[in-house]
Amino acid sequence: MTEDIADKKEILIVEDSDVQAYMLKKFLADNGYSVRVARNGAEGLVAIKERAPAVVISDIVMPVMDGYEMCRRMKDDRAFRGIPFILLTTLTDTEDIIKGLNAEADSYVTKPYEPGYLLKRVTALIETPTQYRNNPDEKSVEIFYNGKAYSIRSGRGQTLSLLLATYENAILQNRELNRTQEELKALNDLLEEKVRERTAELTAEVSERRKAEAAQKESEERFRSVVETASDAIICVDENGLVYLWNRKAEEMFGYEAGEMIGRDMHDYVVPERLRERAKAAFDVFRQTGRGPVIGKTVELEGLNKDGTEFPIELSISAMNIKGRWHSTGIIRDITARKAADEGLRQKIEELERFKSATIKRELRMKELRVKIEKFEKGK
Repeated sequence: MTEDIADKKEILIVEDSDVQAYMLKKFLADNGYSVRVARNGAEGLVAIKERAPAVVISDIVMPVMDGYEMCRRMKDDRAFRGIPFILLTTLTDTEDIIKGLNAEADSYVTKPYEPGYLLKRVTALIETPTQYRNNPDEKSVEIFYNGKAYSIRSGRGQTLSLLLATYENAILQNRELNRTQEELKALNDLLEEKVRERTAELTAEVSERRKAEAAQKESEERFRSVVETASDAIICVDENGLVYLWNRKAEEMFGYEAGEMIGRDMHDYVVPERLRERAKAAFDVFRQTGRGPVIGKTVELEGLNKDGTEFPIELSISAMNIKGRWHSTGIIRDITARKAADEGLRQKIEELERFKSATIKRELRMKELRVKIEKFEKGK
């Protein structure tokens, strides 16, 4: 194709898709052609009669009139049969090719088309003299394919032209297929390399995670060991006052096993009934604010055993904010023995005080007696 030919030739596009028509029109216009567009075969025939184009490029599947029918009608009209007709389609089935031959199409280009190849076909059809493509006097040929009889009426030259176009499309598609396969192979190799790299990364991540999990498990076991062997009762409760940790010393101290207390409100079990309402009220304040009269302090209170007996305890409570909710940990010590020792000491002190008081009184009486004796002796 030369610039002079491109400048003087007009192409008619017959396409019902606005997007595809626009893209094809822009491509041809960018290569120097003037372009008109019809939306179906019927509009295309009207456009041809208004002004004959140099080449018709038509889709096949369209409303009103398809590309085969338009091509057939155009070729039946002696005034227009010399206009080259390109079917822009898939034409993947042999019957489709036979339909194209019977419609006397001059060439076809598969969708999606390769722009350079389409331009090459347009140029070739414009530059090829009309008399070498069509011979109206040639008779039709009868063929059988897949159990069906077909009558092909296109001339030998036109048949050869369409078949050559078919062959060129096949070669082009094969090249595209080979190129695609090479690209796919390259992508597959790259993907395999990425998979190997990611697998190695995941293996390392899994190894690190397992190490972290093992370390966490070991830490939890150490924590559990510390908690379970502690000499004081350790009790953890959530924001609702429900127990979720109850160590062995707590079992021993209050008489309830962990299975009996987990998930229960400890106030109902270990706080004496006379103190329970006040304790629950204080906990309601704590769950909202994290503060309370005994938080962060060590206080002496009364505890309640499972058998109903009360005993003195020393309680230290710390607050923990977990995901915006206040939990508490109580460390409790049974101070019954200490209280008994304190009571014994108090009694000893009281005895000493009484003994001291009696001693002082005795010394005073002795002193008074000595004074009286001295006076008596002097009176003699």
